[in-house]
Amino acid sequence: MKKILALLLAVLMILGMTACAGGEAEGGKTDDSGSKVTKFEIKVWTPAEDQAEGNNWLVAMEEKFEAAHPEYDITWINESMSEGEANTAVTGDVTASADVYMFANDQLGGLITAGGLSELGGVYLDQVKADNSEFMVSTVTHTDGGVYAFPVTNNTWFTYYNKDVFTEEDVKSLDTMLEKGKVCVPFTVGWNAGAFFLGCGGTVFGPNGTDAAAGIQFGADNGGYIAAKKMIEVATNPNCVPGGMDIGKLEDGEVAAVFSGSWDAAKLRESLGDKLGVAQLPTFEADGQTYTMKALSGTKCVGVNPNSGSVKGKQKACTEFAAFLASADAQLARYEMRGVIPAAQSLLDNEAIKNDPVAVAEINTMSNCAVIQSALPEMNNYWTPVQTFGTGCTNGDINMDNYQDMVDQMMEQLNAAGL
Repeated sequence: MKKILALLLAVLMILGMTACAGGEAEGGKTDDSGSKVTKFEIKVWTPAEDQAEGNNWLVAMEEKFEAAHPEYDITWINESMSEGEANTAVTGDVTASADVYMFANDQLGGLITAGGLSELGGVYLDQVKADNSEFMVSTVTHTDGGVYAFPVTNNTWFTYYNKDVFTEEDVKSLDTMLEKGKVCVPFTVGWNAGAFFLGCGGTVFGPNGTDAAAGIQFGADNGGYIAAKKMIEVATNPNCVPGGMDIGKLEDGEVAAVFSGSWDAAKLRESLGDKLGVAQLPTFEADGQTYTMKALSGTKCVGVNPNSGSVKGKQKACTEFAAFLASADAQLARYEMRGVIPAAQSLLDNEAIKNDPVAVAEINTMSNCAVIQSALPEMNNYWTPVQTFGTGCTNGDINMDNYQDMVDQMMEQLNAAGL
């Protein structure tokens, strides 16, 4: 009898251990209906500013997501990663990367090639198309026609200026600005230096940035010579201070205008106060015609890693959370907490955003002065030749005697094979 009792006790212990193990796999707790919940970890990468102590947007959104989804028991692993660094981190080790992460849209192609992004479909694809302009949707659309991320904010640059020097009318024209005060013109950064080529008719992989065969067309047939002459004219103007997005030059009074993005708004507001003005990119006169400086522009987005493990329901939860972070409500909360301009069209009529000069300048630039920043791998050919050309205009290596030859050389480099 003792042997039988001992055997029964052993069986009961095994059954109890199995039940406990099974409960842990299901999460170990129930929702309000008594159903078992799914338990898992979700690793999230966002910029450090989204996780700032005392103003933690990410944690606030995670808490709201949990409240809306009692069917999940989530342990959050939050790590800081800038949108610009995500591509290197994810492609370096896809399986060890975040389940949900933010990135700049020009990284889309590389992330897809590395197997680091899930294609969106169903209600998630519907959300992207319903919430965003056609331009914004195109920034997260791959050459295969698939949509792979949720836009969260615009990614472009525009004009900041000192109202004591320039009026709202002055900053509509770069030529007027250079007559009245010093301007830091961003010739020495590849992202900005193509503004004159783009303004004069240059194209980057076709109208949507997805046609690799179309190449980068900054040559004579696309206004390249006109743009080059204007760049030399601007660079040799005594009121031009060549540089990049050097807001420090505006803060210390060295110049009265710079070109940068919304990420510098808070610092400039603190430095200049009521003297700070903001506007979309200006026009310029060249060969008797009026053109507009144009910015390579895109989005900063949130995507989902398809390598999130085998826990049932986790992949779905990750996609739901990414969609939640990109929702109009979450974008508005991020704007209110950090000043990040939302991408969602429904928020363009929000009173706070309509009355925010930085938001208006960014939205106007996206609407009137933007060219899609391609996510094709061939885009790697763009940055160095364009930056080198801009720098050459500022140091005299490119001048009125040789600019045509230099444009032709740049075209060869922009469209070089062997990536």
